[in-house]
Amino acid sequence: MSKLLDYIRLSFFAAGLLLGVQIPAFVSDYGHALQAHFVEANNALAPFRKDAKNYFNNDLNKLIAHYENIGDDVVGKGAIHIKTLYDRQQSLQAAVNNFNQSPYLYTLTSGFSSIKKQVWQRFEGQIVLKKDSIIAALSSAIIIAIFAEFFGFITLFIIKRGYYRLFIAGK
Repeated sequence: MSKLLDYIRLSFFAAGLLLGVQIPAFVSDYGHALQAHFVEANNALAPFRKDAKNYFNNDLNKLIAHYENIGDDVVGKGAIHIKTLYDRQQSLQAAVNNFNQSPYLYTLTSGFSSIKKQVWQRFEGQIVLKKDSIIAALSSAIIIAIFAEFFGFITLFIIKRGYYRLFIAGK
């Protein structure tokens, strides 16, 4: 029985290693996706920035206000769309900056769940043995092994206690 438990512990440790070595690859893919969305937002906003540069001294907010004040419903709706593009570009700029400062923490706490979901759906397991990968792999392996050991200890304790109550205490 002792050998079996040792193999189970080793299996949890190995699973933790395999899981942990994927973390830096996912973080890297997430960073690339953020950057790609940011570039796309900049490209979508570029024609309006050009108009703002030519007519409103580079002030995109003045261009949006001008569109809103024209009085045409279609142009007014266009102002809303430009504002939406501008807000998205600004939030992506902040996200890219925050990601560059602390990639792991930002990936964990980021509010861009749609981008995370998109990355996760296309993520393929990678084993890139860099310092970050090794540290993440060992850390997650130890945490998972400790959790499994603790869960196993609690489970055995409950089973032994129930066995004692049912069979030994009843005599």
